[in-house]
Amino acid sequence: MQNNSFQALAPLSLAGLPLRNRLAVAPMSRMQGSPEGLPSPDCAAYYARYARHGAALVITEALYTDEIASRAYFNQPGLSVDRHADAWRPVTDAVHAEGAKIFAQLQHAGRLAEPGLNGLVLGATGRPAAGNTWQTESPNPVPRAATEDDLERIVSGFADAARRAAAAGFDGIELHGARGYLIHESLNDDNDRGDGWGGALDGRMRLATRILAAVKAASGGLPVGFNYSMYSMDDYGYKPGAGVVELEALFRGLRRAGADILHISTRRTLRPEPWGETLARTAARCAPGPLIAGGGLTTLDDCEQVFALSESTIVALARPFLANPDWIRRSLAGEPLRAYVPGMERAALMA
Repeated sequence: MQNNSFQALAPLSLAGLPLRNRLAVAPMSRMQGSPEGLPSPDCAAYYARYARHGAALVITEALYTDEIASRAYFNQPGLSVDRHADAWRPVTDAVHAEGAKIFAQLQHAGRLAEPGLNGLVLGATGRPAAGNTWQTESPNPVPRAATEDDLERIVSGFADAARRAAAAGFDGIELHGARGYLIHESLNDDNDRGDGWGGALDGRMRLATRILAAVKAASGGLPVGFNYSMYSMDDYGYKPGAGVVELEALFRGLRRAGADILHISTRRTLRPEPWGETLARTAARCAPGPLIAGGGLTTLDDCEQVFALSESTIVALARPFLANPDWIRRSLAGEPLRAYVPGMERAALMA
């Protein structure tokens, strides 16, 4: 098969951004920050190597948005103060020099914050997540339910981080609305707050839509994406009680609220959900527009199936790129791919 017959290698425009192909490096928690949240000195070379090997879009690991309660894990980088933005500029410059675009993924940890990391732990509700944290394997902390004032400050924190992302030279912003962190917890069924920030879906979406609006206003016209998964770090089997009807309403609502791009993450992108189609296909069907799909993809053929089955704009890969920074070249040459080995994400960064 000739290279130009792969849809994955065709250039396109994503929410107005010209990209050389349809392959993105998904966000991966690499713990690339200093204790103060500055990106590590080898961050620029790390992200630039994916661009050098042909990826069109690189999405950073999750960056925390405020100094109060948003950090999720130790050595997480941030965009919570202006010196963070200054430190990210060499990273964005390095990626641009290799011909790719880079998005900043913004996150609030919520109840999944590592114990002892923040001054307090805030959740959408006061219920702790099940089980242990992923980084230190400590019992998940008992959060305090965020007050309405807390939530307003959190919205402002995202807006300020978006402003810094634009100043740092990022090409776009992605909001982390997945895996049980604060925005995702707010969206889920067990958010039974009675103050307009929970309960019915419109209330549960309020935090996400307020953040989308604030980030759009603060980012100077950058495209803004929203990363969504059904599963949580503490509940891999979660599905909304109302099923696909709620998901359709959610995806339509996110588009209306200003999400230029939907990024649908699942553990198996190609696996149909109980209602008979993949989650990415559900998003494409009910909320048309730029769409990134990722999770469980390994080969170029996997990527081609995603385009065929879901009408996705971009596919995002994490572990295959982590194990094979030159994944595109190896795939085209028919060379064996190095297998992902658990713990690779904790290894030292290499250019």
